[in-house]
Amino acid sequence: MGSSVCQADIAAHLRVYGSIRSHLFVLAKRHVYYDNQDILCPTTEGRLFLRRSVYRFNLWITKILRPKFEKVGNSPVGLNDNELPPYDVVLILHAFMLHPRAFYSDTIRLFPELGVLHGFPLIQVAGLIDDFMKYIPKPEQIAFWEASTGETFAMPLSTTSTDKFIIKCPNCKHTFQALWMEASDDGKGSNLAAPCDGCNLVITDLAFGAAIISDDIRRAKSGNGVGLAGTILTVEGVLDPERSRALTIDIVQVVGLYKIEKLSLNNVIQTLMEIPENVIESLSVDFLAFYGLPGGFSFDLGAGVLRQTGFASKMYHNGWTNPQFPHKCSAILEESISRYAGFLKLSMDRNAGSLGPAHDIDLVWHTHQLKYNYRTDFLRIFGWFLDHIDFAPVDVLATSYSNGGDRWETAYGTPYHDYFLNATFPQAMSV
Repeated sequence: MGSSVCQADIAAHLRVYGSIRSHLFVLAKRHVYYDNQDILCPTTEGRLFLRRSVYRFNLWITKILRPKFEKVGNSPVGLNDNELPPYDVVLILHAFMLHPRAFYSDTIRLFPELGVLHGFPLIQVAGLIDDFMKYIPKPEQIAFWEASTGETFAMPLSTTSTDKFIIKCPNCKHTFQALWMEASDDGKGSNLAAPCDGCNLVITDLAFGAAIISDDIRRAKSGNGVGLAGTILTVEGVLDPERSRALTIDIVQVVGLYKIEKLSLNNVIQTLMEIPENVIESLSVDFLAFYGLPGGFSFDLGAGVLRQTGFASKMYHNGWTNPQFPHKCSAILEESISRYAGFLKLSMDRNAGSLGPAHDIDLVWHTHQLKYNYRTDFLRIFGWFLDHIDFAPVDVLATSYSNGGDRWETAYGTPYHDYFLNATFPQAMSV
């Protein structure tokens, strides 16, 4: 499947990673810091920036993709240039698509509008990034975004006491404006806590999650569509609505939510908060892990953006984000594509444990995940698809990387991690 990714795709992706690494310097002023384990973390202001970026991603889906979806349905027609979103929204989409199981599941369950995308608009986005790794939008792109969403195009790196957003109460459906700084539990915008002036519910991410759970349960009980997040795909990654509905019914009977029609939203929230840990551990799916995150998504998009910043730094420090690298080192990229094919061959032995990819292989893998046909490629050839998870504990990742190196060198007799480490290029112009 390495042939699904070409050198032009990787070159475009390296340009995107170069811009992500450059963006880190902007965030480093006030929005992020490294903890004592060298993990990139958001400051209070950073959490608000990421929350606002997720909100803007939701706006892009509902205000720009939805009208298109209503015209073309699930046809993956891709984006016109003026439909490309602001840079912070680009980063959210990029991080989301690099978790293909969550992305596909949420597309099926919550956001069918994402079905109009023909993969991540990699070539279009890379075309807006100059050699100094700055994202330079077109005037018509800015005008279309602002006319469609009512939001300024510029990233919300700073939030004032008068900055507002629109929120729809998940309980009474009343729509109102709230202040970003005040609609939180700390007065700084970190975690959503907005009192509804229609029903007095304090709207939190968990309240939105409870409303989505209620909808998911009702849909499962109706016999149409899919059920709870985490039940939608089989272990192999195959969509199975009937199985999803059956698992959902089993879960909600255990946790006391089967008679959802008779419960108020407050009842649902209270029930969720009181489920004993041993009950959660007994379930076939830890469904609570998929609810209560910003924007209603089943994956923490803001955290995903920060983790991709770490990967971008690896590419930068080896010089691979230098704009000249893809042209002067095409043989290295071609070898990385071949190595990705070898990695997939080893990964298809599902009894061999997790294989941590070498960084060059990971780059090609990431690029493949941004393709529209990533999931179908795997299902067509192997009958299941390989998910990508980048948030395992450090010791688990270390074991995975070691396992990958051992199995590679046993199978092929060539260096694994050292190939990337030795394939350096000057960092000039990649700042």
